[in-house]
Amino acid sequence: MSLQLSPRPSGIPDADARLKQVKVLVCTETCIFTGYAYCGNHQRLLDILNQSTLANSTQSGKDFLPLTQVEVSLPKGEKKITPETYVKKSSILFVGEINEGQTTISQIKDRPMFYPMRPKVPMAAEIHMPLYILRGQMYGESWHQILDIVDRADNFLALTNAEVFRILDHAASRFDFAAVNRDKIVYVGEPTNPTESLFPEN
Repeated sequence: MSLQLSPRPSGIPDADARLKQVKVLVCTETCIFTGYAYCGNHQRLLDILNQSTLANSTQSGKDFLPLTQVEVSLPKGEKKITPETYVKKSSILFVGEINEGQTTISQIKDRPMFYPMRPKVPMAAEIHMPLYILRGQMYGESWHQILDIVDRADNFLALTNAEVFRILDHAASRFDFAAVNRDKIVYVGEPTNPTESLFPEN
């Protein structure tokens, strides 16, 4: 699918070709938003959730995540379409990146940097949040345990190969990448059966 670079959040200039769209599903405790977020060409989705600056000092929302071309799913099953909305980052449970077939910069692999960076090691994890259970791989240094990864300053943590299970209606989704709000985690640990899928195949 061809991605269009407009409309943009009102704080982002239309002429700024340094930005790229990322299709996302944003889950809160009351609503689900599907739409497009914006990153710099050499940024990751995780960067704009943990920071407030896009490419070359273009400002994004500090406390709110701007989304465009948004479908909002409301608690009683209603849906509405809006060209632009802003989701408070502190209310987000997790953000799943929807792959539309385009080549994207890895959320975990090193992006262009001017200093060496040690490779991260995957670690199987199961995360329990209000309404959701997520399972996938977190990343840390070779000597890290799960506590070392979650007990740090970043507001959002990377989870790859993410399986998402919604407790209320047993709905299930998969994402190559999800960003999890650390402050919304109830508890996290190693999966009891890491080779077993979180939900049965249909």
